[in-house]
Parts: sequence; structure tokens; C-alpha cells
Amino acid sequence: MEQKKRPLTEKDIMMIRSEKRMGFVFASLFLTAGAFVSLVLTLLKPDETLPLALTITLSITLSTLVVFLVNRKHNLDLKNGQKYVKAAILSHKEKTASYEAGSGKLYIPILGDLFPKLWGQKMRKSQKYYFIVGEEKHEVDEQVYKMAEPEDKIEMNYTYPGNNLLGITID
Repeated sequence: MEQKKRPLTEKDIMMIRSEKRMGFVFASLFLTAGAFVSLVLTLLKPDETLPLALTITLSITLSTLVVFLVNRKHNLDLKNGQKYVKAAILSHKEKTASYEAGSGKLYIPILGDLFPKLWGQKMRKSQKYYFIVGEEKHEVDEQVYKMAEPEDKIEMNYTYPGNNLLGITID
């Protein structure tokens, strides 16, 4: 398989930045826990400031460390500004039904026919499209799914050096 390097597109940059959210979520959890502990310490011992200062310092330090550690590969990908494109051959493609979690209420077949508003709401159905390349299964959008056929050449875009799949395009 041949590999080519290309610059990141604006869409790729937006995708990498959206993946950085998880680091900020974890950091905010540490900050929230630190704020809660600080509030409890202030209510229990209002005269002592050392435990309060240590708690605040520790929570800020941990949250900053979490942001940098969780997002380090994404930051390297953005700093590098390159992606590599790997050519591959589509083994086969697959279309499956997917049901939205929580969209349906209790469905009882006989009562659902008699009282559809009460017991007749089924789950919402949608389609998921997959490409199987080698032994790996990758989700793609409907437009790309319809454009390709098995044994076609496709291009798989990966970040460099993070090695995250950005998307699949038809060659």
C-alpha cells in the first residue's frame, strides 16, 4: 500500500479540534470536584486556609495536566499540519439497521395495535453504512457508500503522527 502526505484541510482541522473536547470534559470534572471539596472544607473549617489552598492548587494542577495529556496527540497533529493518505482496496461494504436508544416506549404487539399512543411507539430506525477494508470495519456516510463498489480503490486519510482515521474518500 502506498502512502502520500498531504496538508490538513479545514474540515480535518475541525474534526481534530472536536476530538479534543474529551480532555476539556475530564478537566472540568476535576475542577468541579475540587470546587465541591473546597466548599465543604470552607463550611466545616472556615478559619483554616491551608487545606483550602491545597485543594484549589491541586485541582487546577490536575485539570491542566489532564488537558495536556489527553490532547497531546491531537495537538501534535494540528502542529504538524499533515495527514497521510493510504490507498486500499474495498473488500466489501455493509448496510445495517440501527435503532435510536430511548426513542421507543414499551411496545406490546396486541396492545400497541389497540392503543398506539400508550403502548405502540416503536424505536426510530436509521441506517449505518460500513466499508470493510482487509479485516477492519469503518463507518462511512451514505454518499460515499453509494459511490463505491467492492474491489474499488479507496483512500483512507489518517492524521500524522496521531494515526487517527479522518475519513475515507473514493480514489
